[in-house]
Amino acid sequence: AKAANVADGTVYLYFESKAELLSTIFEDHMERFLELGREEVARIDGALGKLRRIVELHLEDLGNNPDLATVFQIELRHSSRFMEMYSRSHLREYFQFIAGILEQGKKEGSIRSDLDAWLATKCIFGILDEAATNWVLSKKNYRLHGTAHQILDIVMRGLTASRD
Repeated sequence: AKAANVADGTVYLYFESKAELLSTIFEDHMERFLELGREEVARIDGALGKLRRIVELHLEDLGNNPDLATVFQIELRHSSRFMEMYSRSHLREYFQFIAGILEQGKKEGSIRSDLDAWLATKCIFGILDEAATNWVLSKKNYRLHGTAHQILDIVMRGLTASRD
């Protein structure tokens, strides 16, 4: 309402509820984010480079938009409508995008052939989601996208000290 220079109540002429407004914000943003992600990874050949760039973009996007990050990480969690549409939304498309990158890596031989791409996608998203939530709940005294290297190291190399 403030950005549109209208009274707060005017917003509800266009949206039935706060949940609908939040869901619309999420869907619109995810659509733009997916478009950017596809453009960015189209310029990268290998699956590992693509995965690296998606992780960086995810953290950069939220880290550069603290208010949006708060809406995504906190407000949407309290919306029953959002949670119901969770699997039907652009978020599912985002998961499919990441899983496709992982499948490419399996074909290339850069990612283990026995990897369950869908489960791995959910794990990767879970790490990113938790990193963003932790950042939102903290005093934001660090750059969220500054954690990308550590997160990628965990995702790419795992937790073991050696590969025996």
